Amino acid sequence: MKKYLKPALVLLVICLCAATVLAVVNGLTAQKIAENAAAAENEAISGIFGEGITVSDVGASVEGVKKIYVVTRGSEALGWCVSVSPNGFGGNIDMVVGISADREIIGIIITALSETPGLGSRVADPLYLAGYEGLSGNLRLGEEIDAISGATISSRSVLAGVNRALTAVASRSARADAISAGGAG
Repeated sequence: MKKYLKPALVLLVICLCAATVLAVVNGLTAQKIAENAAAAENEAISGIFGEGITVSDVGASVEGVKKIYVVTRGSEALGWCVSVSPNGFGGNIDMVVGISADREIIGIIITALSETPGLGSRVADPLYLAGYEGLSGNLRLGEEIDAISGATISSRSVLAGVNRALTAVASRSARADAISAGGAG
């Protein structure tokens, strides 16, 4: 029994030290990681809607949606940007979906993904994402948009994120219309 106790205690001490180091490093880097993610999201919004815009976070009310932003230029409402993070084959796919005031997709930018290089990572290709532009409603793979060969799971994930974004905007717009109609009466 004693011959097993000493190695077990040594292993326990090593694990506790490793866990402590990881916790400290996480504590030191968490804020910087969050700042970098926010900067990537802001850059994506500007990439979709251009410069000279005002972005207002209006919260997220749909499951699977991180944030919903209303985008304006001056007094003109340009549309929404929705931040979603669907699960892909290799982890989450962080993306921003730009939706016009007419509820059509005007752009998608993937800000972070960990899909297989050369396969699933092809969903971040601007030419593939451009295939979503001008679409609206509940999109289906193989009908309105095609999957990338060899990256079907990743393609489905991007589609799921886009559909969540469209649903979030439709839900938010329907509530705003109901409030306006109720207030007018």
